[in-house]
Amino acid sequence: MLTRVESPDMEAMRRRLWHAGCVFDFVLYRVEGPEGPDAPGTEIHRQALAGLFAQLEWPAQDVQLGRACPRRLDPLEVRALAEEGGPLERAFLDPPYGTKLDRKDFRDWLATLCVLPDDDLEAVDWVGNPDDEPERSTWSDYFDAGKEWWGIWCLTVFNPRCRTLCVLAASTTD
Repeated sequence: MLTRVESPDMEAMRRRLWHAGCVFDFVLYRVEGPEGPDAPGTEIHRQALAGLFAQLEWPAQDVQLGRACPRRLDPLEVRALAEEGGPLERAFLDPPYGTKLDRKDFRDWLATLCVLPDDDLEAVDWVGNPDDEPERSTWSDYFDAGKEWWGIWCLTVFNPRCRTLCVLAASTTD
């Protein structure tokens, strides 16, 4: 079972990032239920993803999660998510219209979402590279703009130590 994590600090971060030019939508859930070494299955990742898209108010999105083809990232790909200068950091700090954000903001965002590289994270990619695998992102028109050139992101990340599951997604263009 998933319980959405919301707090004044989370909402303040969301507003601050948006005003600074961040293009990522995100949500954090606590994973309730029996603890153990096993990570939650793909279905709970899909539920979290549905929760993110349900919270987006504008514009209305055509989302067909049943068509999504998730791919688990290998340990090296997971570590790269938090690497300085890595692809996620570059996307966070360099959207099409620029941003007032810096590396500290990126680190704070990752910490807030419990994307902590030393915690044996499990990450699932829901869209892949649109140039190499265009069919993987056709399950939602949310991603159409980013396919023009900037790129698209859609990940779910489970932290077994914190028992959290975050969703982050982005798609934008100039």
